[in-house]
Amino acid sequence: MSIRLHHVLFPKKKKKYLISVAVLFVSYQLQAQDSRFAIIPKPTEIIAHNGEFTLTPQTLILINKENRSEIQELAKLIKVSTGFDLKIEEESTRKKGIHFVIDKTLKNIPIEGYKLDVIANNIIVKANSPTGLYYGTQTLRQLLPSKIESTSIVNNSKWIVPNVTITDAPRYHWRGYMQDASRTFYSVNVIKKYLDVMALYKMNTFHWHLTDDQGWRIEIKKYPKLTSEKTTVFHHTTNQPAERSGFYTQDQIKEVVAYAKERHITIVPEIDVPGHSWPTILAYPELGVNKHSYPNHIFPFVSSWGYWGNQFTPNTLDPTKEIVYEFLNDVFTEVISLFPGQYVHFGGDEVRHDLWEKEPHVIDFMQKNNLKNVQELQSYFVTRISKIISGKGKIPLGWNDILADAKNLPKETAIMSWLGADAIKQAVENGFQSVATPTAPLYFDITQADRNDGTMSDLAYDNINTIERVYNYDPAQGLTSEEEKLVLGVQANQWTALPQEVKDMNVQNFPRLLAVAETGWTAKDKKDFTNFSNRLNHHYDRLNELKVDYYRSGGYIVSKWSPATVSEEFKEMNVDVTKKVYTNGRIQTGFFFTEGKNFLEIDGVQLLEDGKVIASDNHHALADKFRGTNKIKPFFFNFEVKNYNPHSKYTVMAKVRSVGGTNSYGNFTFNLSPYQPFTIAESR
Repeated sequence: MSIRLHHVLFPKKKKKYLISVAVLFVSYQLQAQDSRFAIIPKPTEIIAHNGEFTLTPQTLILINKENRSEIQELAKLIKVSTGFDLKIEEESTRKKGIHFVIDKTLKNIPIEGYKLDVIANNIIVKANSPTGLYYGTQTLRQLLPSKIESTSIVNNSKWIVPNVTITDAPRYHWRGYMQDASRTFYSVNVIKKYLDVMALYKMNTFHWHLTDDQGWRIEIKKYPKLTSEKTTVFHHTTNQPAERSGFYTQDQIKEVVAYAKERHITIVPEIDVPGHSWPTILAYPELGVNKHSYPNHIFPFVSSWGYWGNQFTPNTLDPTKEIVYEFLNDVFTEVISLFPGQYVHFGGDEVRHDLWEKEPHVIDFMQKNNLKNVQELQSYFVTRISKIISGKGKIPLGWNDILADAKNLPKETAIMSWLGADAIKQAVENGFQSVATPTAPLYFDITQADRNDGTMSDLAYDNINTIERVYNYDPAQGLTSEEEKLVLGVQANQWTALPQEVKDMNVQNFPRLLAVAETGWTAKDKKDFTNFSNRLNHHYDRLNELKVDYYRSGGYIVSKWSPATVSEEFKEMNVDVTKKVYTNGRIQTGFFFTEGKNFLEIDGVQLLEDGKVIASDNHHALADKFRGTNKIKPFFFNFEVKNYNPHSKYTVMAKVRSVGGTNSYGNFTFNLSPYQPFTIAESR
């Protein structure tokens, strides 16, 4: 509780007397259960006060001349959801309203930090940089009701902001998310939506994985074959929806970069070499280390084992050829011209060195250049690429696979540490700057509850990345204070081998991405999972307003089978899925064997609307008994709803039997993904 001295004017006999009075204000350190302040990531300091600020059509926005762009997004958001077209005027302390002030004289506020005061008739956001001011607007946005995110005017709502003083700044500068757009391509609008949500939670680095074996996704004008059909479009035999293929033109790249900049997000592009380069070798086979070129097109990740026997290509870029470095110099020249950020990612991961060892010309090159093994040849390649990138004024960045020969790596190369719990330690103790992004717990294509959590996840890993495990991860664990100085920050990665639909990707990312946001921002000693969980509960409504789907217990499981419900003869299994059909879109149902001695056999599945069959998938399969990526997925059955009727009853009918006995247990999943992402979210 605090007592503050105010001077109050009282009229007496036509004169005014200045009287000092003690006015009692109640201020208190925030309690965990106070839902008014459910801010993510958790601020450095919150002191709540009695009272509130009410947003009205007459509220003024007051700004410095130089900070207009930092508040435009918030002003637009307010207009769309409230209908209030708030007037923007030049900053004046004599006026009441929402003040956004860049104050270069602010002390003890880091460059991305801010101070926010909500008291009586004023909201004052101060920072010493535009970025800090922008993050202050995001906190103010979260203090407003979740309906502020609505895409249409919300009537009969009070727009209240509780009185509070917040002082805030991040722990790490790199607070990142990686989007794989090679294994599955996503439109510019999808990328923009992710940038929007990242900004709301103060994440500032978008790692854009643009090339891999499944597709080259960025226009390079000097090499038009890189974006030919065979390098950017999944082969027609794979039956992939058209929107999963494509590439970004350079104009689209510029558009996204500008959009990110407005949200104070830096984009880090990745061109993955010398492995994961199948499209490059298809387009320009002379760059390959050998003659392998089958098949002569790109295809989804899960088909790799069928073509190659494993997930890795039977060809890489040739580290001994000068034309490879000339090609990469040209490519990175165009890439760097599009991305103004400091870092450029060159991959360097999962290179099949055994392919190099089989080539006489490679062995001869190693002998002539005194390279003792293929690890040193890899470092030779990395050094050449790093010099190309650093020579253009950028910092090269590679996956920590390149540390296999750390002593020969150029120190200007930064490391993205993903392989193993000690990956970050290995990088920084060798003197490299590093981003912490280990598979456990920051790969979000991995299950988040258990092996049968009902999601479309990549289950080939041996860990479960629960949200608690994500939240409690500390990038600095086991590091000395000097080593921690080399930690750039933290990043979550989404590989879209299996979660290809935008909805599936969202369910994998949320709410775990919010835990990463807090890990990157909030000081370690201020983190608490129970406290975070309480605040998180208030963000589901906000995600609903944003039309962002998220994981809930059970995932897509709508029914289960057991010995009591199956027989050794085929019979119908009927499941009411009316509540799961809510718009037009693609549907995927799945049969997952979980335990028992006898597997489930499926002989076709149908989707019925009011008892009438509207879609059929009549292929034959066994329920899944192997959680992994290295097989085609026949246990999934696919449909489409093209004319959704909200008044109809929807049912799935499958013909099933238990093979060799009835000791069989499993989950039946059902998931509808809207044709148009982010237009509607599945109801809670």
